[in-house]
Amino acid sequence: MTLRVLLTRGLSNVRDAIALIHQAMASGEFYLGAAYPTELTPLRRAADAFFLEPAVEVLDDYADRLLALCREQDFAWIWPQSRWDWLLNDQARFAAAGVRLILPCPDAGILGELQDKSRANARLAAVGVPLPQTVPVTTAAEFADAHRLLGEGDRRVCVKPVRSIYGLGFRLIDDGKSSLDRLLSNDSFTIGSAEFAAALAGAEGRRPFLTMEYLAGDERSIDCLALDGQLVRAVVRCKSQTAQGRWQLIEDNPEAWAIAERVIAEFRLNGLINIQTRERIHANDRREQCFLEVNPRMSGGIDMACQAGLNLPYWLLRLVAGTVEAAAIPWPVAGVRVAKIEQAVTL
Repeated sequence: MTLRVLLTRGLSNVRDAIALIHQAMASGEFYLGAAYPTELTPLRRAADAFFLEPAVEVLDDYADRLLALCREQDFAWIWPQSRWDWLLNDQARFAAAGVRLILPCPDAGILGELQDKSRANARLAAVGVPLPQTVPVTTAAEFADAHRLLGEGDRRVCVKPVRSIYGLGFRLIDDGKSSLDRLLSNDSFTIGSAEFAAALAGAEGRRPFLTMEYLAGDERSIDCLALDGQLVRAVVRCKSQTAQGRWQLIEDNPEAWAIAERVIAEFRLNGLINIQTRERIHANDRREQCFLEVNPRMSGGIDMACQAGLNLPYWLLRLVAGTVEAAAIPWPVAGVRVAKIEQAVTL
């Protein structure tokens, strides 16, 4: 029997996920629909069926429209890629109509914590997850105090918004460059302390930030397959500084697995989840991974992760549909070096 699944509006990785599922599935195993606010999207080329989704951000009848589409097109499952807060409180209504939802967490309260990095960090710190030293700030004076505290001993300091995606708003504090130097070099990675303080002052307390210890070691992106708070499988991609952004290395990394397992359990996460860590380098050169953030969705590098021999989107659908036991899902292969290549298409 073909399982009909609808994927709603998301990032470009939705097209990657659909292609990956098609590559792995048996003939007729899944029928994959995709919804997006515009027809000018590569999803039209990847999905088995395409549907226009409302583009407006605030739509009171969004759940009603989605449920009507599922009834009309006979979709048994929805895998929402965004707008989770509009659906978390409607799970019972969808279930009563015979439609199941693959949602990243159990309720809107937990989603709110995940989307607020300050609250998420506080909860994880309380259960012993290693984190960078962090001070929340909303004013220029608070930032000045935090900068002095965290920057002692020539330690580097960075900032990021309490709420953001794609790393938007992250900056390394660097007073060795002038504003003009940053402008001329198109530097969107650093900012001067005076410039950032002025930006906070201009926001008048409306945009809270985290001032953080800058972790100088390697970053890792952990692509997790989770089921109701249990980490089933994970692919660890190391973004080594020696690679300079050209490639990533799939690792067998127990330290990363342990952090991901605790994060998944603490927030009872479900589906494909991305967790990021970065290394603190101690005075004796010992490296310690620290939690950076959790994204309640697939990562942009999901297609790279699947080069490790573990097709995460495919096994997720099999797992939630009950056609495979968690123990039977294959493990990823370590030591694989991966990179992403863009491809041009006509729409």
